[in-house]
Amino acid sequence: MKFIHTADLHLDTPFAGIKDDGATPTELWKTLHDAPYASFTQIVTDAIEQQVDFMLIVGDLFDSKTQSAYALNFLLEQLERLHVHHIPVLLSFGNHDFQADGGAKFQFPENVQVFGREVSTKHLTLRDGTTVAISGFSYDQQAVTDDVVADFPAGHQADFTIGMVHGAVKTGTDSHYAPFTIPELVNKGYDYWALGHIHKRQQLNAHPPINYPGDIQGRHKNEPGEKGYLLVTTNNQGITTDFVATAPVVYTPIELEISASMGMNQVVSELVGTLTNADFSQLQLVNVILKTGAAGVHPEVALNAQTGILLGQVQQELQHNYQQINAWVYEVKVVETEQMHFADLDEAFWQTTKATVFNQANVNQLAKKLFKQDFIYQEFSHPGAVADLLQQSETFLQGKTDQEEFTDED
Repeated sequence: MKFIHTADLHLDTPFAGIKDDGATPTELWKTLHDAPYASFTQIVTDAIEQQVDFMLIVGDLFDSKTQSAYALNFLLEQLERLHVHHIPVLLSFGNHDFQADGGAKFQFPENVQVFGREVSTKHLTLRDGTTVAISGFSYDQQAVTDDVVADFPAGHQADFTIGMVHGAVKTGTDSHYAPFTIPELVNKGYDYWALGHIHKRQQLNAHPPINYPGDIQGRHKNEPGEKGYLLVTTNNQGITTDFVATAPVVYTPIELEISASMGMNQVVSELVGTLTNADFSQLQLVNVILKTGAAGVHPEVALNAQTGILLGQVQQELQHNYQQINAWVYEVKVVETEQMHFADLDEAFWQTTKATVFNQANVNQLAKKLFKQDFIYQEFSHPGAVADLLQQSETFLQGKTDQEEFTDED
């Protein structure tokens, strides 16, 4: 048996952080806008060429509950391609594209089965006679706080049993996206759990496999690296899961060490040279982190990085050759690597309290109401989010200290 597990297509995504303005070449913006469509087209092509038995799409096909005519027509065309080759598709709607009517308005091809708001089970009989039971559900509203997995039937309903869940591991007491626990999934006795919602590809458990494929195209800098789908194959040795990259555009962070003696022109030249020498094989959207030593940064570079002039100079250099070097820079930040120090009393207080304040559990507790907004939840779901928050706070506090804005009463 062979099937594709994909999720989070996010057709019509707005691509936060990349401006559709005069600084961004028109052709680049078009390439980026088309990227999720190109990625899913490749997934469908692979499904046909690999002759998979079926495809699972676990929520958030669209970026919102309303779709452009272009996005909807595109999806229908791709599903029809699978229909022509007799490949069944089982799909669910997620928190972004939730459907109050269960998607009744969509006229999907006959090969498509859609899960409704209540947990249900679909059955397939494959060409070799293998029977497959697939259980899942769709969102009918933006937030699903109930433990929906509790409603999934026990496993062993067929030769192979799969669960589809667009949701997240339960954290604290205030989870909004079909919260579950890993032991809860394991205890159901399923052969494979196909997850969606978290955009970072990851395996939560090996036996049985509990997998997030990630989204099919990175949408901002917190979704770096290759994106695509999971190809799942079963044989006498068990279950094999292979990641296949399909995204035509990759978000990439690049760190560049600079010295206090380097002026604007030298920094720009060094950065463009680094991108050129990287020899990228596909288009990279780059956020640049300029790291300084103990001597700090040239005042001109620091000021121009803050005002955006440095970024403008870099983009001007890339305007006519970004396609040749496969790289476009959309953000430049200066990060001073020397550890921050306060006065002795403040230093002791900071070292004592920062570990208590800046940890994932505390952030989750403080921001739990904000996490109802999915873009905020996704922002803080990546591993480096809390470390970034700490660094930004240190920079802010250091600036306040340098300006002597803290008094004894503070």
